[in-house]
Amino acid sequence: MSLKLSGKVAVISGGDSGIGLAISQRLKKENVKVYDICKAITNNPIFEKSYQCDISDDKRLKEVVEEILALEGKIDLLFCNAGIGIGGKFENASLETIDKVLNVNLIAQIKMTNLFVKNIREGGRIIFTGSMASIIPLPYQACYSVSKAGLENFSRALATELRPQKIKVITVMPGDVNTNFTNSRIKHTGEDKKEARGISKMEKAERKGTTADFVAARILKIVKKKKPPLRVSIGFIWKFVSFLVKIFPIKFVNFLVRIIYV
Repeated sequence: MSLKLSGKVAVISGGDSGIGLAISQRLKKENVKVYDICKAITNNPIFEKSYQCDISDDKRLKEVVEEILALEGKIDLLFCNAGIGIGGKFENASLETIDKVLNVNLIAQIKMTNLFVKNIREGGRIIFTGSMASIIPLPYQACYSVSKAGLENFSRALATELRPQKIKVITVMPGDVNTNFTNSRIKHTGEDKKEARGISKMEKAERKGTTADFVAARILKIVKKKKPPLRVSIGFIWKFVSFLVKIFPIKFVNFLVRIIYV
């Protein structure tokens, strides 16, 4: 028996664009009340309310969470979706850039979960938007890769803790998706031609990638499952790649990544 979404209350970070917006639109069609936490406030009618908040701002994040809980008491679905990309050699990254990527993609997601977790109804769902980069660490995106790998490990540990409350925790791992995420990537590039070529390949693949709505449809299908997986790749190709990563030696996987991007 699948989870009925109608009448549920959802909170999503980064619901104003890309995958987050596509998820929100599909939730609205399922008669779900959706609260959005994003960098720039939006008047999109699909949201019960949209809150302007840099999720790495602890004070503001706490205020937003408290207001949502004051309105609803408890929630059913928490989508930890906000994230930022990075591009360039690690040696050229500033400490501020490293802090920003790790804070938004990992630490802020953990903190937001902490603020909500006691107020998620039994049988609820916590969904993290991860990345294939968590299992295939990419050059020129080292901090991004580690942030997503950390998020997945946190998700798996949390799933074990929340099992008595029947709250399911899921990490979804899209591959290349055509969204504004590509154009918003923080770059710290130099004059290395290999670096420029590697980043260009990544961005071309993203722009030719699947649509955000395709990813959102798969995510909601997973969320509705009575026994959703702890981690799931989105799309047949990426499911196959995930399988190959499990059976090939790490050195061989790194060799293939080097051949493709460096």
